[in-house]
Amino acid sequence: MNRIEQLNGKKFEEQEWQKLFNKHQQEYIRTRLEAIKHLQDGKTRQEVMNHLGCARQSLITWIDRYCQEGLKGLVTATKTKRVQRLGEGEKEELKKMLLEQKPTEYSIDRQIWTGKIIIEVIHARWGIEIKDSRIYDILKEIGLSHQKAHRDYENSDAQVQKEFVDTVKKNCKNWSLESG
Repeated sequence: MNRIEQLNGKKFEEQEWQKLFNKHQQEYIRTRLEAIKHLQDGKTRQEVMNHLGCARQSLITWIDRYCQEGLKGLVTATKTKRVQRLGEGEKEELKKMLLEQKPTEYSIDRQIWTGKIIIEVIHARWGIEIKDSRIYDILKEIGLSHQKAHRDYENSDAQVQKEFVDTVKKNCKNWSLESG
């Protein structure tokens, strides 16, 4: 049985389709759902590809997923198994580096690790290029989490603080005398 026969043999649930279409705002998911809807409405594969601007292979993949898993199969994320370019030993070394060292030790003029800085250091140290989004997956894999950076303010010198407070008090007295 070819794909179109399989597609036509599958019962299309209009209400479920509408519910999923409204629930999922991502364009790529909506495109998949629209493709199946257009095919169910009698459009040819070529018409659907032209209308949605999708590749033939993408449409075939969506049809196959729909036939195997139904509409819910179109809205689930597809995970591809990528080849790890950062080995286990390198990941352990990275974890130790992030926990025990600062970027300044790698000639970077910052005190905290950021995603971009980690990527730079990985590239300089091992010659591996990593995308911004991938670095956060790697952090999770090595048991670390990403946190928003904040400034660390050092404690002020007690004498300097006292002089500041005295100056403010003196200026407040002078200001109240002048305006009164």
